[in-house]
Amino acid sequence: MRSPLHFHLHNSLPHSTNNIQIYASAVALSTAINASELNEGLLYPHIDRIREVSIVVAREVIRQSQKQGLDRVLKLRDMTDEDLDKYIREKMYDPCRPEEAGGSRDAVDEGGVKAKL
Repeated sequence: MRSPLHFHLHNSLPHSTNNIQIYASAVALSTAINASELNEGLLYPHIDRIREVSIVVAREVIRQSQKQGLDRVLKLRDMTDEDLDKYIREKMYDPCRPEEAGGSRDAVDEGGVKAKL
């Protein structure tokens, strides 16, 4: 499974990635841990929640890129967090989807720039 930062890089097509975005991913990961996991003494969420947590991390990195004006997929700016999560979920690699087997998708920004996913 690709990392949330990898997802962000290919789906919001930022001009660059910087330490602030990496910090945003770390903060999102640290806040994704739930009460049950904290009670178990875990530092990170359970691996069985990786897809759910990855969506949150990707969203927060995308939002940080937007704040910095580094994003190029402008339609994502107007999405609510709920809609952006849905968008990320639909674009995220899922080995259970038949179209994912052996194929690749392209992310295209408004300027027509393509990036292989």
